[in-house]
Amino acid sequence: MNEDIEAVYEGFADPDRVLDSVYYPTAKLLMDAYVDGFGKTLFGSDWSLKDTELLNRVQNNLFSFSAAKSYAEASEIRDSVYDPKTGKIRSRNDFRRACRKIDARYNGRYLDTERNMVVTAGTQGSRWIDFENSADTHPYLEYVTARDAKVREEHRALDGVILPIDAPFWQQYYPPNGWNCRCSVQKRTEREYDRLKKRMERDENERWKIDGTEASKKAGRHVEKKFRHNVGTSYIFDKDDHPYYKAHAAARNEQLTATKHYGMKTISQIYESSGKLASYEGGIQSKEDYDRFWEKMENEHGEAGKGFTLIDRRNHASATFTREQLFEKLRDIKDLPTKKYPEPQRRWSYFDEILNVFHDPDEVWMSNQESGNRLNRQSNAKIYLRFYEDKPLVMFLDEQNEVLSFYKEQEPQNAERLRIGVLLQKKKR
Repeated sequence: MNEDIEAVYEGFADPDRVLDSVYYPTAKLLMDAYVDGFGKTLFGSDWSLKDTELLNRVQNNLFSFSAAKSYAEASEIRDSVYDPKTGKIRSRNDFRRACRKIDARYNGRYLDTERNMVVTAGTQGSRWIDFENSADTHPYLEYVTARDAKVREEHRALDGVILPIDAPFWQQYYPPNGWNCRCSVQKRTEREYDRLKKRMERDENERWKIDGTEASKKAGRHVEKKFRHNVGTSYIFDKDDHPYYKAHAAARNEQLTATKHYGMKTISQIYESSGKLASYEGGIQSKEDYDRFWEKMENEHGEAGKGFTLIDRRNHASATFTREQLFEKLRDIKDLPTKKYPEPQRRWSYFDEILNVFHDPDEVWMSNQESGNRLNRQSNAKIYLRFYEDKPLVMFLDEQNEVLSFYKEQEPQNAERLRIGVLLQKKKR
């Protein structure tokens, strides 16, 4: 963080800028922690559509959380330029010492606790999907603490509560229900529920009588508001109640932009600079070549006649190309000039760039915008950008990581509208 710290002290730091030195390392560490806790091989044979949707929601949440954290830390660093006792500017060495303490707190103690939360959320998120899939045979869930001397009393009060899986209680008080929470949930069959009920009746334990309303009231007295959600159906860190999001309004609203918040070059600057941009493979010269390329990709990454899936395990990403959604769309798009597109589009002619666009993009964005733009109507949609010598290529994915569109932006500067939201990947320029 030395470069960022020096910029703050010299007065050059932009308060709207995300701190790269905090943002990317934090996001990567937390995403890796989530995958560790999730307990499944990414995009493996047992991977489901629900897994994909949950991973996308969590990825969005963790990256936006990391951005908010960078703003919160940067705010404290800026405040520490002045000595709180004297109100005067600290010496450079005193300022650096103060920054080291801030860094140790944010990226030591805080980050350890946040990582533990994410690992637990990964485990419980994966289990929730299993609970939903087995609800027909196991319609009940039991709240279970670690049942040792370390259990906090407010969580001990929930131990043993048994409710149907569709009870509203689980959407608010499914664990983790606090920092370093060790609580869990076990699924129960109808027979197990009846057996537990009889045992509690015999022991004069009134817990079996607790209904969903009473359980929610009990939990509401003990669980902080920022933890009242289900990590299997929503998010991990609450934007409304976590202090990081209060450091900058843009982080909470996820309206971060490439130039203002991430300090990136504009599209025009990228194309005006002398830096070398990507060139095309040029392996597709006809629609017949396009057909053969699809068949090759299906043989290597999918199933003949149905499509294929590319996987990037390093960045926890996948992209599914279906014949139903994309193949005909690219192949049969009109090649004749129109008023909007005076030059033939021939999208199929550069389709052999998909491997480069997916595995080596210049930028990847996740957008939650609701706008008239057809590309941004999807919640948690991913947009891949790769800049070529003439124009950018754009790949647009929905929440299920299915590729909806792949095209060349005819006016490069128009791609600027896509560079908004949560920045998942970027190349240095």
